[in-house]
Amino acid sequence: MKPLSLTLLLVLKLSLATAQEELQENVRYEGNTKIKISALGIQFTIPSNWYGGVSAGSPYMVLADAGDEMTIIISADEMSEANVLREMQQQIALDENISIKPAGTIRKEGKRWYGDYSILGATQDLKCFVEVNLGDHNIGAAMILMAYPAAFDAGKRALSQLASSMQFTAPVAAPAATASTGPDKPYSDYLKGKSLKYYYTQGDFSDTDFIHLCSNGTFTRSKNTISGGVTGTGSMWGKENGTWKATGQGSEGVLTLYNQDGTQNEFRMQYREGTKGLGLYLNGYRYYVEGSSQCN
Repeated sequence: MKPLSLTLLLVLKLSLATAQEELQENVRYEGNTKIKISALGIQFTIPSNWYGGVSAGSPYMVLADAGDEMTIIISADEMSEANVLREMQQQIALDENISIKPAGTIRKEGKRWYGDYSILGATQDLKCFVEVNLGDHNIGAAMILMAYPAAFDAGKRALSQLASSMQFTAPVAAPAATASTGPDKPYSDYLKGKSLKYYYTQGDFSDTDFIHLCSNGTFTRSKNTISGGVTGTGSMWGKENGTWKATGQGSEGVLTLYNQDGTQNEFRMQYREGTKGLGLYLNGYRYYVEGSSQCN
């Protein structure tokens, strides 16, 4: 039984190679596989008896142990020493129903920050530990462990093994992207049964927006804004539902949400290369496209 809904969507093909591999979406990597992310200059080894991967469109790599009692979520991006501590002191949304917040003091050793966290919204009794390692090129990796209490110490040992294997080198710029044609079908078909997920964190502010577009023409949308860190102004939560329509194909389109209260929201869609990589941008913001678990 997986501890959280955001653990691996194992629509992943098995990776059998043992040499160092460039991380790709929709590939299942087994324990002891050496992973590299050239664009960020990060290399690490998946712990023994663990497996994991990145589902298409997800901003996270998710690892799980063979017994499915522990999960480690890895998020890597540009970071600075000045803002790591600020970001670790705030409540962070991981999914529509799951967020974490510090349960004690955040400790620092060199360019390593770590601490225990509480999990909000989980349906099981879980414990959480977070560690962030910062490299020499302003690239860092955050590792979030969530585990059942009986497996928590083993999970911390696995996270320590993962962190010890992590190396940071100079990022290698990706080749200039060619113009993308986008999805090969109209957006009215491409978006059926999909969820569009937006994540943003900066300092003591985080924002998430999850839009589920069901095949029957209905949608649900949830937004969560957290500001002020753990001692600040708190959070705002909102839900919308109604019907949706999408037009266009290829690199551009329009998504319209018709809310039950009579209002509507319109998004200009662009499938392009941007500051958050190649993908779908709504009104200029990168949204990750996944299969929706909210639509029957």
